[in-house]
Amino acid sequence: MRPKNGEPVYRLIHSQEMVQYMWRYTLHMQATQIPCAVAFDEALDFQLLFRALNLEIERNDCLRLRIFRDGLKIKQFFLKEFRLPRVPFRTFASKQVQEAFFDADASTKLDVFGGETFRVVFFRAYDGKCGVYLNVSHMMMDFVATFIFFRDLMAVYDSLKNGTALPKALARYEDIIKNEQDNPALEERLEKEGKVLDDWVVMDRRPMFNALNGPVVLDKHSRLVHSKNLNMPFVYMPLNDATHLIKCRLSKEDSARISAFIEENRLSPEWVVQLAFRLYLSKINRHSNDTLFWVLCPRRKTVKEKRCGGTLASPMPWREILDDGKTFRETLAQLAETQAFLFRYSDVPFTTIRSSELRRFHLTLLQSANSMMFSYLPLDETTFGGRVYDFSAYNFGHYVMPLYTIAMKEATSGQYIFSYIHRLWLTTDEEVYRFHDGVVRTLLAGIASPDKPIGELLEEL
Repeated sequence: MRPKNGEPVYRLIHSQEMVQYMWRYTLHMQATQIPCAVAFDEALDFQLLFRALNLEIERNDCLRLRIFRDGLKIKQFFLKEFRLPRVPFRTFASKQVQEAFFDADASTKLDVFGGETFRVVFFRAYDGKCGVYLNVSHMMMDFVATFIFFRDLMAVYDSLKNGTALPKALARYEDIIKNEQDNPALEERLEKEGKVLDDWVVMDRRPMFNALNGPVVLDKHSRLVHSKNLNMPFVYMPLNDATHLIKCRLSKEDSARISAFIEENRLSPEWVVQLAFRLYLSKINRHSNDTLFWVLCPRRKTVKEKRCGGTLASPMPWREILDDGKTFRETLAQLAETQAFLFRYSDVPFTTIRSSELRRFHLTLLQSANSMMFSYLPLDETTFGGRVYDFSAYNFGHYVMPLYTIAMKEATSGQYIFSYIHRLWLTTDEEVYRFHDGVVRTLLAGIASPDKPIGELLEEL
């Protein structure tokens, strides 16, 4: 789909180039879709919600963003006007039927070059809740942007329902894209910051690939290439990108214990959950204390960026060297320092970091030290103005990395939910369940004995 009415044309910005880069490693563009749904414990007027959705398309310009191929490059423009003529509606009789329907849609690719950048479905769930399903290209939205969409949509709906003024306008994604076009000062800053980040990630040695099934993958690839010193396997195989999605829910009792520890110590839940992942990865990978995986950074620093609906997020190479002599509590402080450092340099493009990894460690395009992508979704009871809601993510069927882990605390129940999207040729469902059980045991052991050295915690697991 090309511009027809004189719309300005723009290059991709750095966060979008990450998505384009991922397309090189898969034959399935649905690997870069974000399929998710929010269901509310109330009866919705779907005709009114349809009006609100078209108003949202006016307010949230990333929904009017379109991309096209210009020779070997991908470029983009914004439609001045766009309205959906209709929205599909579904009523589901059971949880199984509902999940099967949305999983099927999630794994059906969007025709982004034909103008289909998102799909929306209104639905009445099997338990009577009413909701909205969104399947959107990552080129247009990141995970934070999807929540901006849902939140603003419901705020517009409330305004129409109550006859009040519309909520404050969202920031324009087009303005942010314009700022990255032909900006020498920005590129000079990113070049300097990229060098700092490069030195930090490399540190003093080659990082070790830490997989959820232990050294199985690394050992297998070492035998294939006849190398005893292989640190980074060949994980980016475009022909083997099929995935399963596994969801695990902690009990209310365990979730309450974790939440109490986080609140009493005024900690970020992301640090606590992430540390459990790192400790258990160390445990099952020959006690390798060198832990590295991508962590998705929202990259929203200004008020304008926080109220903007487009793709701004970028994965950061969060490398943490664990010290067995430090306590669980002290290591949490270490993670906090790392997060502050990475956030300062979070504007450095993913493509710069990946190029650095390839150059520094003399890797092929198929190799990486990063064993997974990790996201923590900071949802709470106020996300939708006090509404009781359920959030669900769905399996898009294909993914680039070995594992994508999404952790969140469910606002309605207070329970922690972990979603694992794993590549089938690298790990089995049974290995994922085993890994999850180990992470939970590690998490509970850490909060129960936060002043115990992590080396002792690992020995006791």
